[in-house]
Amino acid sequence: MMNLSNVQIVNFRNYSSTTFNFFGGANTIIGENDSGKSNALTAIRMLLDDSFYYSTKSLKESDFNKSLGNFRGHWIIISAEFENISDEESDKEVIATLREEISNASLSKGNACLIIRPNVRKRQELYDASENIFEFEDVRNSIRLSDYEFIYRGKMTTDFTDPIVYKEVVGDFENFTAPDPKEKQENDQYIGSRVDIKDINEHISVVFIDALRDVLRTVSSTSNPIKRIVEEIEDKISDSEFEDVKNKIKDLNESITDIEGIGDIKSDINNKLVDILGLVYSPDLSLSSNISDDLTSLSRFLKLRPQGEEDMNSLGLGHLNMIFIALKIVEYNKCSFREVLNIMLIEEPEAHIHHHIQRTLFQNLGIKDKSTQVIMTTHSPNIAESSEISRMNIVKSFNGFSVAMNPSKNLDSFGEDFLNTKISLSKSIERYLDAKRSTLLFSKGVILVEGDAEEILIPNLVKNSLGVSLDEIGIGLINVGSTAFEYIASLFSNERINRKCAVITDMDEQMVPMEIIIDERQKDGTSEKKLISNKLYKKGAAKKGKERKVKLDKLFQSNEWVKAFYAGSTFEIELAKVNDEIFSNVPSQIYEQESTITKWENKLSYSNDIFFEEELVATSDQVKCNAVLSLAENTGKGWLATIVAQIIAKSEEKYVLPEYIIDAIAFVSSESVSEKVVKKMIVHNTAEEIEIEDFLGNHNYKNDYPCLISFIKKWKKMEMFK
Repeated sequence: MMNLSNVQIVNFRNYSSTTFNFFGGANTIIGENDSGKSNALTAIRMLLDDSFYYSTKSLKESDFNKSLGNFRGHWIIISAEFENISDEESDKEVIATLREEISNASLSKGNACLIIRPNVRKRQELYDASENIFEFEDVRNSIRLSDYEFIYRGKMTTDFTDPIVYKEVVGDFENFTAPDPKEKQENDQYIGSRVDIKDINEHISVVFIDALRDVLRTVSSTSNPIKRIVEEIEDKISDSEFEDVKNKIKDLNESITDIEGIGDIKSDINNKLVDILGLVYSPDLSLSSNISDDLTSLSRFLKLRPQGEEDMNSLGLGHLNMIFIALKIVEYNKCSFREVLNIMLIEEPEAHIHHHIQRTLFQNLGIKDKSTQVIMTTHSPNIAESSEISRMNIVKSFNGFSVAMNPSKNLDSFGEDFLNTKISLSKSIERYLDAKRSTLLFSKGVILVEGDAEEILIPNLVKNSLGVSLDEIGIGLINVGSTAFEYIASLFSNERINRKCAVITDMDEQMVPMEIIIDERQKDGTSEKKLISNKLYKKGAAKKGKERKVKLDKLFQSNEWVKAFYAGSTFEIELAKVNDEIFSNVPSQIYEQESTITKWENKLSYSNDIFFEEELVATSDQVKCNAVLSLAENTGKGWLATIVAQIIAKSEEKYVLPEYIIDAIAFVSSESVSEKVVKKMIVHNTAEEIEIEDFLGNHNYKNDYPCLISFIKKWKKMEMFK
């Protein structure tokens, strides 16, 4: 069945140039508040919704993207592409008619477009003044909103999202030139053929359901979906089935007329007319009940109500919205033979709906008729976690400009070509990220880590050392649970999600001794020191770490959105290197016996090298690293991290983040951290209003806030390259 496959928006509101991709069934547009979700639906309605009237009188300067500076002369283009126009239904007159309007070379695809542009007189003046800077600008500045026209086209093949094509057809206003309007601007080859949008509206139905729709008023009005549903089934009801109803209505009319007092009303009216007009000129009126026995007329008396209630006033807005959505779907299912495609635009359906219902809403819309397509906007993590990434558009707003991102675009082919995947990469990621998808979708930057320890401790360390949380600077952290980062990281790219993604992983350089000394008990009851292999020494781990680095660096070397950051050894060891005492209080939180606690504390603070038969077995640093990893193995990395996180939260001491983690945070926060945010971070830490340069130059602050100093320096460096 035919479906809306993409919508291109050029120069409309906060969209400079972007494309939304859609599929049959249910689709989502996901984004935070004010990111442009509603403007996307407005653009679709301007083109396809005949109940949404927008014309030159409605046009405002704010409808033009502010990146244009001077909007005058520029065009707004909203283009919709349709696909899967089935040959099997070509015998349907509506299909044939619509194909005639929108299909070009391929009859399975079609296009409808709204172009908002200056009238031909102004476009001619721009062409005549081209290359004369002063005259050209005078013409541009003379253009008013009233000089703009709305034109509709079908079969357009020009990609106006391409800036080179846009300048060729519309004009290069930065260089004070505009093309001859008689050429490309009126040529069907470039802007499509003229269509009457009413003809398209007859075959494509659009309904908009906003979050605060007055459902009670709608279901009581003449546009009540129940009324239209009844109209569609009327010819399917036999006369014999309805005869009993007609007889009852006739009896009801007679009974009403026979009610005592009704006849008196008739007499009173006739007597008053005689008083006014006299016997000769006064008409003789009768008073009767005329309840229609026509089914369409009767349908307005049909109303929905909760079981045991008089009406729907007892229901909240959330349930009322869901009822209306259900009504419209039933209406579409019953009436779809009139339209080739029914599009339902739903704005933020999560409003007033319990989060459990939100989780099932996307999957359980109950759309069985393939001619119905749903596009819903949301900033609900619950709906985002339930929707498929292949049917998802993520809207990102940066510096006031929005762009639509399609996380699954060419993802499967990327997996086949670069990751050698044999199954769908998009489907695999969908299943893997079910519980973590909202972090990935709603964060302004993402950090991928390989284990529980990083997932638990990094957020706590960031809050402690920088004075702000990862959430406050818009960063989401996802535990991949392995070192297979490339699959999730591949979502971030120019053609998919345009957000920074940092991979934090270990090089696994072995910082523990290959062998350790143990006391082996002899048969005579004495003990003897013996050198044995250290089970914590992972032979080959460093080689795998280097191979992982080579793979990640090669895979993402030309991808500006993804970068890997490496720990020299392991996360716990790197943490211990820059925080001497960070694990020292852990034994007392785990063990009860003083002797055991003392033993672990001594290992963690050991300061001498160890020799066996005059040969060096382990340096003091190796002994401490071995103690850290041994403690993690005995306790469990996740549980050890939980204990350390509690110690950090209670402590007034400033802990230090390893430098590679600060590098990663600076990278992923490049779009969310501004000068204003940095100043807030300084105030939050020092409780003083200090300029950034003064903060960086203060030696006391360098000692008190080493991580914040390091982060700000890295942030400043990244700002220089934006």
